[in-house]
Amino acid sequence: MNTVVVYHGSTSLVEKIDVAKGKPYKDFGLGFYVTKSKSHATNLALRNKRIEIERFGRPCEAYLHTYEIDMSKLAGFNVKEFPDADLEWVKFVLANRKVRERAHNYDVVIGPTADDDTSIVLKAYFGGFYGDIGSSKAIETALTLIEADKLPPQIYFASNHAVKSLMQKGQAVML
Repeated sequence: MNTVVVYHGSTSLVEKIDVAKGKPYKDFGLGFYVTKSKSHATNLALRNKRIEIERFGRPCEAYLHTYEIDMSKLAGFNVKEFPDADLEWVKFVLANRKVRERAHNYDVVIGPTADDDTSIVLKAYFGGFYGDIGSSKAIETALTLIEADKLPPQIYFASNHAVKSLMQKGQAVML
């Protein structure tokens, strides 16, 4: 058994995971994301809390959810793994950041997380600052500017069926 502990940072208590409640235009598409990095999940929850309060004036809390996943249970799903933030990864992220749902048919995607600095690079790419959108020059320039070695890994679930492979560990912790 290959069990891994993963974390999800949120501004709400997640009692039942529903991938449709995810945010659109994300790295791997609309869905549910977890990370092996507790500090990354914590930082995301606190950042999203700050955004909710500052941008929308809504009081909220930040929560850290802990799950376990038996990676061998993913064998029955359509899984895509990106070991590194390479050219294939950046093209995949760019495609998903352009559409509301997702630009692929994978149940689970594993790979680096595009952070805030990455988002700035991707916005510049979509603004045409690196050349024509979709051109090799523009994509390679974006990839060069992304600090791939600093990107924490994430696991993305596209379907409620796939997300059942996550087992919650205890109660969520308010941050």
